Amino acid sequence: MATKKTNCREVARRLQSYLDGELDSDRMEQIKAHLDACVDCGLEYDVFAAIKTDLSALTAPAESDALARLREFSSRISEEANSAP
Repeated sequence: MATKKTNCREVARRLQSYLDGELDSDRMEQIKAHLDACVDCGLEYDVFAAIKTDLSALTAPAESDALARLREFSSRISEEANSAP
């Protein structure tokens, strides 16, 4: 079991990788524990998970400008999390 406490900044940086299942099992466990305990990060996860689910349900490819806006949004959230005290 993981012992390192994961903070909001760490979760913001790794949320997309978490959603994509790209992290090792210890890191996945740490982030899941944080998401379960932190309301703000849990809500952010819910939003990104819903976007991912909706995008995967599309029958036609998403428009490139929509994907660019989503990437910009994700980047902006990560930057805000990284600059937070």
